[in-house]
Amino acid sequence: MVDVAIAQLRFALALLFGWRFPVRSLERIIVALRETQREFGPLGADARAELDGALLDPDSIRRIQVQRFRQQARQAMRHTDYYRDRFARHGIDPATIQHADIASVPITTKAAVRAQPDAFVSRRATPFLRATTTGTTGTPTSISFSAHELRVYAALAAISTYFTRDLVEGDVVQFSTSARGVLGNLCLAGASAQVGAQVYLAGQVDPILALAQLREQRFTSGKTKRTNVLNTYPSYLGALVTASLAHRYQSVDFELERIILGGEIMTQGLKQRCEEVFGPVRILEGYGMTETWPVDGRLCEAGHLHFEVSRGLVEVHSLESDRKAEAGEYGTLVVTPFPPYRETTLLLRYDTEDVVQALPDDLSCSLRHLPATSHLLGKRRLAVQHERGWTFPRQVAEALEAIPALSLPARYGFWAVPGGVAVEVQCDIATPDLRRQVTASLETWGVPVQTVLLRERGQPLQHPVPLRCDRREQQFTDLVSDALPAPVPSDWR
Repeated sequence: MVDVAIAQLRFALALLFGWRFPVRSLERIIVALRETQREFGPLGADARAELDGALLDPDSIRRIQVQRFRQQARQAMRHTDYYRDRFARHGIDPATIQHADIASVPITTKAAVRAQPDAFVSRRATPFLRATTTGTTGTPTSISFSAHELRVYAALAAISTYFTRDLVEGDVVQFSTSARGVLGNLCLAGASAQVGAQVYLAGQVDPILALAQLREQRFTSGKTKRTNVLNTYPSYLGALVTASLAHRYQSVDFELERIILGGEIMTQGLKQRCEEVFGPVRILEGYGMTETWPVDGRLCEAGHLHFEVSRGLVEVHSLESDRKAEAGEYGTLVVTPFPPYRETTLLLRYDTEDVVQALPDDLSCSLRHLPATSHLLGKRRLAVQHERGWTFPRQVAEALEAIPALSLPARYGFWAVPGGVAVEVQCDIATPDLRRQVTASLETWGVPVQTVLLRERGQPLQHPVPLRCDRREQQFTDLVSDALPAPVPSDWR
C-alpha cells in the first residue's frame, strides 16, 4: 500500500507541475485498481465523479491553462524548428505570455504540419511512432510520438476504464478500424492489456466477414463466449447494420454490449437502427484526433463536448473572422496539447478544422465545470456557406439516416445554390414519396434545401461526402462466401 500511495503522489505531482509522467507509478496504480475491483467489485458513482475533474472556478482554469500554455510554448520555441522561427518572426516571448496574449500566437494550420511534420518534433524527444491520419478528408497528416507517450496514453486509458467501465476484465474486443489508425488502435489495445481484455484486429473487411467474427463462438478461459465490444467508425457500423438486416440477423445472433465509435459523425438514426440489430448496446462516442491526442472531448447527457483542463487548451475560432467565436457562433476547434501529455510533436493553437458551436458559460449539465462546445458538426472543408448561413454535414447526415428507406451509411453530397443548398442522395429506388421524405427530414434539421437529387445505385454522386468505411481492406473472394461460422461440434465444452 505504501508503494501505491507513493505512485499516486508521483502521478499527482506530474499533473500539478507538468512534469514527465512516471509510467511505472501509473502501472502500479492500475494493478491496485484491478486488485481492488476483484475484491470489492466495480467502483461506484463517487469514484466516477472524481474522474470528472475538480470543481474549478473560471479564474483557476485560466490560471492553470496559461501556465501550461506558457510551459509548452517555451519548449516549442527552444526545441522545434517551426516555432523557433515563427516566434522570432512575430517577436513573441513565451515567458511573458498571459491569458490575453494567447490569441496573438499565430494559429498552426494542417497545411503547415503536413508540409513539414518533422519541424514540429522536439529535438529533446526520442520519436518511436510516426502516426498518420486516415486521410479521409484530405492528405494524411503525420504526427510523431515517443514510446514513453504511448505507454502513458495506454495507462491513462486503462485507469479511466476502471471508473467508466468502458472496458472490463474478460472483454473480447473487435477492432473494425483501419490499420492506418495505428495510434488509436495501439492505445486501446494497450489499455485492454492493462485491464485484462482480449483484442483482435478484424480491419475494414467485407461486412459479412466482420459480422461472422462478431458471431463466432469462443472458448478462451476467462473471456466472453462471443465478442462483446466493437471498436469502429460510424459509417462502417452503418454498413454492418445494413448487412445484418439484409441477412435477417437479430440481436440473439450477437452478444455485443458496447460499441466504441470515433472519427465520424454518429447520428440518432444510426443509433436507433443499430439497436434493432444488436439490441440495447451501450454506445461510447466522444472526440479525439491524432494531431491533438490525448486531448479528448466527453459527451454529457445534454450532448455537449467537455474537455479536461489539464490536458490542453481548447478554443473555438470563428468561421467568419479572425477572432474567438462568441456564444452561439460557429467555429473550428483550435487545440493546444499540454505537457506532460505531449513531449514529441509540439503543437500550439492547432486548427483541427472540426466545426462546433460555441456555448454560453452558464450550462446546467453534469459536466458544466469543464469547458464545453456543441457536438461536432463536421469538417470545415465539407461545410457549405450560402446566402442563408451555413449548412454542416451533421445536419444532412442526421436528416438522411433518420429515413428507414435509405440504406446505412447515408451517402450524399450537398452544395450551395440560390436560396440554400442542393442535396444529392444515393438510394435503391427513386420515388416521389422518397423525395418528399428526404425533403421533409432535411427541413426538420434546418437545411434550406432547394433541390433534392435521388441517385439510384450505380449512379455516381457528383459531390460525395467521404466516408471512412470506403477505405475497405481487400481479402480473398472465397472467404466472403464462406464467412458464416461452421456449427460448433456438440462435444466442445
